[in-house]
Amino acid sequence: MKVLPGTRERIARTLKGEAETVPILAQINEHVVRLCGGDMREAYTDAKTFVEMNLAVFQYYRLDLPGFYYDIYNIEAEALGQRLTWEPDRMPDIDRRHPLIREQSDLDRLRPPDFRRAGRMPFVLEVMRRSYELGLPVRVRFCSPFSLAVNVRGIENLLLDILTSPRFAHRLLTFLTDEVLIPWVQAQREATGQPKVPGNGADAAASPPLVNVEILEEFVAPYVARMNECIGNVTSMGYWGYSYLYRHPEKFYRMLGLMAAMSPGALMCLDPDVARTGPEPYAAYAREKKMSLMLGLDTLLLQNGPLPKIVEQCRRYVLAGARAERLVMFFNDVSVHTPPRNVHTAIAAVRHFGKLPVEDRPLQSFQPPEMESFESFLRSYRAG
Repeated sequence: MKVLPGTRERIARTLKGEAETVPILAQINEHVVRLCGGDMREAYTDAKTFVEMNLAVFQYYRLDLPGFYYDIYNIEAEALGQRLTWEPDRMPDIDRRHPLIREQSDLDRLRPPDFRRAGRMPFVLEVMRRSYELGLPVRVRFCSPFSLAVNVRGIENLLLDILTSPRFAHRLLTFLTDEVLIPWVQAQREATGQPKVPGNGADAAASPPLVNVEILEEFVAPYVARMNECIGNVTSMGYWGYSYLYRHPEKFYRMLGLMAAMSPGALMCLDPDVARTGPEPYAAYAREKKMSLMLGLDTLLLQNGPLPKIVEQCRRYVLAGARAERLVMFFNDVSVHTPPRNVHTAIAAVRHFGKLPVEDRPLQSFQPPEMESFESFLRSYRAG
């Protein structure tokens, strides 16, 4: 396991805002394991294997910031006792047939997990330690309060609680925030040796049409704010579904405002919503609020192409997104079925059209990149 020449420098330039092109971050979960020919269970339980695989793939694609995504949504729920399901070609997932809190009274028996022993929390802490020892600033991550409540209670049960028993819903969210998530973020910070490193929450379940703006205002945003008040430097991202609100401008912009409040450093807007509405509203909002903008490219587009469509979409997002204070391109959940050529093409397109300062380069100016196979890269990587 080694860091290739230029990798740390590329990361440092990106973090300082000195990159020569629009930076690229990619959520590459199962794709990493498939490329490396690894075993899913081993990859998501053995920190050494996980870091080795992710480091190799990160450097193969020459991404700008290390993602090193494990199954972020499951860690705290599993540590509390929630069952998971494991499949050969998938990372683990919540067993939604058996929620941990079937009855409201089940909350009374829950206790905060031992972060050094419970579930795969030790795996995450070891991933953090190993990454920082390599000089790789991998993010401290957690499942945001609302999505964690969904994972231990079930989405239908939680929404019913919100409608018929809101006091219980708040009690559940308070327990998860105060007794699980706040100390868990602090435990990860301790593992990195960086007590002020940002904590990044993931909260996809708190998105329309699963929830409305009123639920976001009462049951989602206040608990992210609660974490910030207690330990500071915490954000929550991963929201989607804004295209469902786009025809209702008042609610659409209320949601963007909530997203900005929960992640004041960067507004993260993802496909398929961005593709449905166009990237322009998000770029304009980020510019108005003097925020960075992160635009997420669609999983299925990356997987299925065709290549000209990938290039065209990258160009459109870069040109529109460059109107914000700063733009980062994000590749949504690169799947096991995504050909490496598609990923390389998307990266090359972002770097071509996103050369700073961004100019309106014609689509025909793009040339497909030369591509080394991962097998060839891995041989030289291991030999060198």
